[in-house]
Amino acid sequence: MKPQRAQGLRVFGSALTLILSGLAQASGTAAPTLRWETLAPMPIGVQEIYPAVHGGRLVVAGGLSSELPAAQGHLSDALQVYDPASGRWSLGPRLPEGRHHAQLLSLGQSLYLIGGFVRCAGGDWCASREVLRLDDGSTRWQRLGALPQALTESTAFVQQGQIYLVSGRSPRGEANAQWGDHGDVAWHWVYDAKADRWRALADGPELKSSAAALAAGDQAWLIGGRQYNGANLRSVHRLDAASGRWQAEAPLAFAQAAHGVGLLGGADQPLICSVGGETAENGGGMLGQVQCRALDQGRWQVMGEMPEPRHGLGVLSLNGQLYAIGGARQPGLTQTSPRLDRLSLSPSSTRP
Repeated sequence: MKPQRAQGLRVFGSALTLILSGLAQASGTAAPTLRWETLAPMPIGVQEIYPAVHGGRLVVAGGLSSELPAAQGHLSDALQVYDPASGRWSLGPRLPEGRHHAQLLSLGQSLYLIGGFVRCAGGDWCASREVLRLDDGSTRWQRLGALPQALTESTAFVQQGQIYLVSGRSPRGEANAQWGDHGDVAWHWVYDAKADRWRALADGPELKSSAAALAAGDQAWLIGGRQYNGANLRSVHRLDAASGRWQAEAPLAFAQAAHGVGLLGGADQPLICSVGGETAENGGGMLGQVQCRALDQGRWQVMGEMPEPRHGLGVLSLNGQLYAIGGARQPGLTQTSPRLDRLSLSPSSTRP
């Protein structure tokens, strides 16, 4: 999110026409249809979050909120936990300080919170090098070794017991207090949690931020995003673990940034779905369309609409369903939403 963007921009265009042709298979089975449920709202609505699934629960750390006091930078230091079994939220150990755009990941019996923006003497958008860990059963976050460089608005995933970061924003020079002090990077780092050590890999495919990523088996996907002072991107790249190379994949049906991605449907034939986001084009506004593709089929297709379009939301996969968490209903730091929605494929649906 760019904090200096004009707020209250009109909603982005009219809804895209649903691209349903080709979704039905040659056998004549029904095209996939989406089913949304609205669940219990968050105790504290936040945006600019990258949550995690941990122990079968949804976990959100920190975030920004237009509903929190300006005196604290609109920052949350809360750890919010949703249990799908009970349908209830609870609060966990607070962060050492509020932060937003930080990557939260689950690895083993611990949660890791990496980078993001914190408050500093010069402003509320100071990119951080901090790595925090919360072990199961602990009531305090522990500070670990620092990132090689300050990093925020990145993407992250866990694969083969290690944490990976790709792309994001980092200070361009000495200044590190405002959003405009930072520029896009293509860094690709891997973290060995046992050794508490970061290692640089070959750069990612593009300089960009506000993208989304996920791991699926021995592959990882980097989807969409934006470039500094540029438009949203349609680009999609896949990382093959065996070769360590990024391969260009079929582009998105429409460009997305400040969105989330996850796997939807059964484990045998899941869909990658991209949800939400914002655009600065055509007057700016929210992106409410959901676009999906099969892992083994390149074409992205618009499959439906969110019940409430939002940007800066978190998207998580659990038990074949997607959860859309928080975010904001308008561009900028305004109308932060506590909403939690769950997305499923209808029982009669098939993949594209």
